[in-house]
Amino acid sequence: MRTHKGVSAALAGVALLALAACSATPATGSGPQAVGDWKPVYEDGVLQPLPDGFPDQPITLLNPDSPGHDDGLYARSIQTALEDISPVSIQVRDESYPTFGTWAGIQTLQTESGGPDGYFVMVAAMTGAGMDLLTEPITDEFGLTIDDLNPVIATERTPFVLLSRADAPWKTYDELVAAAKADPGGLRYMATVGSQLDIAMTRIMTEGGWTAERIPSGGSDEAATVVGAGEADFTMLTPSVAKGHVDAGRGDVLLIISGDENAPDGYPDATTTAAIGLPDEPWGSVRGFVGAPGLSELHKAWLFELIKSASEQDVYKARLASLPGSLPITMTGGEAKEAITNAFAFAEPIIRELGLAFDQN
Repeated sequence: MRTHKGVSAALAGVALLALAACSATPATGSGPQAVGDWKPVYEDGVLQPLPDGFPDQPITLLNPDSPGHDDGLYARSIQTALEDISPVSIQVRDESYPTFGTWAGIQTLQTESGGPDGYFVMVAAMTGAGMDLLTEPITDEFGLTIDDLNPVIATERTPFVLLSRADAPWKTYDELVAAAKADPGGLRYMATVGSQLDIAMTRIMTEGGWTAERIPSGGSDEAATVVGAGEADFTMLTPSVAKGHVDAGRGDVLLIISGDENAPDGYPDATTTAAIGLPDEPWGSVRGFVGAPGLSELHKAWLFELIKSASEQDVYKARLASLPGSLPITMTGGEAKEAITNAFAFAEPIIRELGLAFDQN
């Protein structure tokens, strides 16, 4: 994907619209507490099935990526949290789709037995999935549009962080920038090209007046591994992907996208975008679950209640606590869809004006 300073600034506004519901403090949506005559009922801590019998068989949490990716780790934490809450067993199924992960996964939700009824729900980074429609030929290849993105719930917002190789001669973000300016294009940046991670990193470099050699990666896991091995200098990641490399001494987080002047506990060597003069950078992942297009509102409300209960358990809270800067949120499917739709509508004319849509290249 080509980059342009105007595009970066415009998309920052897009992300701000999409993430407005997820401020620096945890957000709680109103939530579909009742649909028709149904209200959630718990017996001995277990959410009871609906009057129509749903669910009466296992529910599968579909992970459209590798088990160790953010989505896979998230799915497993929810699975564990549901052990004493769900009336049926909860399974995780990993599907590392080669392209268009979320959108390929929506096809799975539509075609799997029980998928349209809610027996399959998929982990999704919601705003990123919506953006993909503008930069990738998803509608042409799958026949899917933004109307087919059907959020059930979003439970967390995680920031983006800059991971540097541990053996670098620089030890702070300012020193990294000084090294980049002293050798324009000499540093090696592992880029998940075209992603929000890449857009965020490109904007930060552009606004800071420095550049680096862009090395395309096959995804966040690969980017982190290459930087951790010292074969590239830095990359932009989510905290859970960066965590293993930091814990193993293979990388250091030097910058976190945050509106706070001070970095969260857990990032002793980091500064924040606010501290470097970019206080309004909104980039981050809003993560939750989506259902099949056409999933009934009653089944969707039951799944919202189930997953919301999981997000209130200690095991899930411990996961977030281990990822500095991550915040718990509660967004209903309608709230998440509104944010995605507003962002999409705002972004499309800007991207087309600058010739950056997938069908313009």
